[in-house]
Amino acid sequence: MITTTEAMNTTEAANTTMATTSAAMNTTETVHTTMPTTSAAMTSTSPSAANTTRTPSPTAAVSVNVTWTYNNMTHTTDVLMTIHNLKAQQWTAVGLGSQQAMGEAHVFMCKRLADDTIVINRYINPDGHHHPEHAGSEQGGTFTPIQQEFHNGVVLCQFSLSNFTDGWIEDIKTIDPLSPSKKYYPLFAIGLLNTTTNEPRKHGDDSHTALSDRVQLDQDVSLFYKMGTPDSGSSLRFLRAHGIIMIFTWILIASTGVLISRYFKVSWANSFICGKAAWFASHRFIMSVAAILTILGFFFVLAFLKGAWVAKGSTRQYAHSVTGAIVISLAFFQPFIALFRCEPDSRFRFIFNLVHAFVGFSSFILATTTLFLATYFEIFKDHKGRTMMIIWSIWVALIFISFEIIQSYYRKKAGESNYTNINTSTASLGENAEGPKSSTTSSSTFANAEENSSQTKVKNILLAVHVLVAAIISIVMATDLQS
Repeated sequence: MITTTEAMNTTEAANTTMATTSAAMNTTETVHTTMPTTSAAMTSTSPSAANTTRTPSPTAAVSVNVTWTYNNMTHTTDVLMTIHNLKAQQWTAVGLGSQQAMGEAHVFMCKRLADDTIVINRYINPDGHHHPEHAGSEQGGTFTPIQQEFHNGVVLCQFSLSNFTDGWIEDIKTIDPLSPSKKYYPLFAIGLLNTTTNEPRKHGDDSHTALSDRVQLDQDVSLFYKMGTPDSGSSLRFLRAHGIIMIFTWILIASTGVLISRYFKVSWANSFICGKAAWFASHRFIMSVAAILTILGFFFVLAFLKGAWVAKGSTRQYAHSVTGAIVISLAFFQPFIALFRCEPDSRFRFIFNLVHAFVGFSSFILATTTLFLATYFEIFKDHKGRTMMIIWSIWVALIFISFEIIQSYYRKKAGESNYTNINTSTASLGENAEGPKSSTTSSSTFANAEENSSQTKVKNILLAVHVLVAAIISIVMATDLQS
């Protein structure tokens, strides 16, 4: 949830604000410029920085992705701000406040100067009615700029916070020093720079926000916010559509298709749909739908990000983008791989079986991983999505184990000591039933080889239960997405 507050009526400068995200930035070759550890701000302040003119609303849809990781060994927090569409003479800031409102906060501001030089500054907002003041280590933690870069339209600001100490700020008693273990409300804001001093001017009423979920510097965090523009609502709908499609595709649809292919080749061998074995026709249709929806979901997130990519420093977002890209690629090529399959009785059929199974299971496992990573993004309202993914992972393991136990039980019961695994044999009964029955294959042959009716009924019931569970989990996760 994102809530906003009224901007302060100060006449001197900029407050900062924050926002949640899971956005993606362009992956770029970066040049790291390591600077001496310093707590001093990178630009000086002066009374002339005060400006009574309120910043106009930005014309561009500025998006900000903020991620940080905490090193338990060095007690250092590494922060990366990745910003899209930030224009010259503009600033974007992320703040950490004790209240869900503009006011007292520790602020980290990324500026793009007129000559495209990128500058990182640290400030504090002593309260809601004063100009932000440059901050040092006495405000809690040593601030060390690491990377300041503008490349291909993307602004990168990276810095670290270390050497945290407890205590009160000597000159300003109204704000506690920055602490890695304290919970803060994230704040985001954007505004213009004073053309003379490069100090921030006050942001507009529609250019800031305060998030409802608190964060800590000693935990890995990812925040994303897209500044308010006329099309921001529709853009968020693109992201939500992407999430809903991927959830239903890989939790409900793909899992059902995989189970049918693996455990119903013999059970449904005597049932045909349009001249094809029911298991084969069902599997082919379901997985084709899954592939189409996966590609569609990719286009939705592509529209949301306007073709951008996630920066390498964005931890979970970057991992999500990489695993997601692999899943999309596998889903795209899998149907084409199926077009080149040999005849069921071909001696080379086992090659197709192995490749097809490897690609299918790899994409399914990676899709589950990708969905789990997405539950850490702010698009999810709370931790319900993560809980559902944990339940889903446990359920998937249980459902496969259950089917294996059922098959093993009935094999032993039937005394099939020389049983050949239908899922690994070169040409199983079910595979031979991919096409219409030939004149040399009688229906009694299939009937004799088909699993007994009790096993088929148990499998059908278990499949129905799986579909129900997968549908419920999908619906719960979809409704947990931000609207």
